[in-house]
Amino acid sequence: MARKKEGKEIPQGPSLSGVLEFLDLLERNNDRDWFLANKAHYLQARGQVEDFVAWLLPRMVEFDHDMALVDPKKCIYRIYRDIRFSPDKRPYKNHIGIGISRKGRHGSCSGYYIHLQPGECLFGAGVYGLEPEAMKKVRDGIYFHSSRLRAILSEPAVVELYGGEMADSARMKLPPKGYEKDFPDIDLLKYRYYFLEHAVPDKIVSSPGFASFVLEGLRVAAPFNNFLNEALDF
Repeated sequence: MARKKEGKEIPQGPSLSGVLEFLDLLERNNDRDWFLANKAHYLQARGQVEDFVAWLLPRMVEFDHDMALVDPKKCIYRIYRDIRFSPDKRPYKNHIGIGISRKGRHGSCSGYYIHLQPGECLFGAGVYGLEPEAMKKVRDGIYFHSSRLRAILSEPAVVELYGGEMADSARMKLPPKGYEKDFPDIDLLKYRYYFLEHAVPDKIVSSPGFASFVLEGLRVAAPFNNFLNEALDF
């Protein structure tokens, strides 16, 4: 059944029912011969993901106008691993990542992310892997506008869905250099990256209505995403 918000029915969106099944098989058969023999299964799973993103984007425009010209295919990360300098020679990733921003899956701007992997699915928004100069911009933005970020994180919907705080795995023990240790909101600066994330059980990912659930989750994260992009001058 489609969910309703403010009296309006939200369509369920396309299904991802076969995606986790394929990724589970790939995890147990991560070699080129198996992949080539099951290429049709992969293309079917990728097609479901493309349909999923194509469904999300025009609806995301309602709360993030930058999504208007984004190509769905440019939001999906490659399944092929770069093994040139890695001791792990498995040729394929065991997950499918979806990065949605004004620059698709790449770029130094803040964006939305959906991670599909059996037992480790999640969605959210934020930035990671920033160069030092860009990270300094984010931290300065937080330093000068910490009350605004506090207000965003304290919104009831953000608290309900994301716990009202950024990913704990990114938290540092000590604050970065260059900021007063007695700064009242120093805890907001103690992150290696800035990301809101919500973990999702596999059965929810494969169930009807997951697309509308993600859409609403990204809507809730949009003010956080906008705050980071303003700090980055995007």
